[in-house]
Amino acid sequence: MEIACPQCAQVDQVQSVPAVFQSGQTTYRVRGGMTAIPAGDGVVYTATAHTGVSVTATAASLNPYPVSRGGGCFLALALVLLIPAFVFLAFANDVLDENVAPTADGRAAQYVGASIFPVGAFALVALFAVLFVLRMRRNARVRRGIPDALDYWRRAWFCHRCGGVFFPGGELMSVATFRGQVWRAGDYAGLTRRR
Repeated sequence: MEIACPQCAQVDQVQSVPAVFQSGQTTYRVRGGMTAIPAGDGVVYTATAHTGVSVTATAASLNPYPVSRGGGCFLALALVLLIPAFVFLAFANDVLDENVAPTADGRAAQYVGASIFPVGAFALVALFAVLFVLRMRRNARVRRGIPDALDYWRRAWFCHRCGGVFFPGGELMSVATFRGQVWRAGDYAGLTRRR
C-alpha cells in the first residue's frame, strides 16, 4: 500500500510514525580510558563505560506518551525529614515542660516559639509526601492512557519532505498538533509540558 503525502503528493519520503520513532533511537556504549586507583600496596586499574540511548529530535517529537518520572526522591526526602521533625518535636516538648512561663501570654508565646521548627519540618514532610502521591498518580494516568494513545499513533504517517504528520485521506498537520491529538487520545494532554 502506497501512502502519498497530502501536501507534496509524493510517496518516497513517507514513513509510518512508529517506524520514524523507532529508527530515530540509537543505543550506544562509550568506553572511557583506564584510571589508576591506589588500593592497599598496589594500584587497581578501572575502565569507565557509559551506555545510553540517543534520540533524534524528530523521534522525540513523535513520542506517543510522556516519559514516566519516578517519585522515589520525594518519598526518600519525606522519610528522611521525619527524623529531624520528631527531634524538633521532642526538643519543643522538653523546653515547654521544663520552662513554664508565669503568664498566659508568655505560655502562648512559648508554644508558638517552640512549635515553629516542628511544624515547619512536618510541613516539609507533608509537602514531599503529597508530591510523591501526585507523581505516582500522574504516572498511573499515563500508563492507563498508553493503549488508546498508541492505537491512534500507529495509524499516522510522517512525510520527511514536508516535516508533517497525516492520516490516510486527511490533511497534513504539524508534529506538535499531532502530538497534542495523541496525548488527548491517551487522556494525558494536560499532565505535562513538552520537555
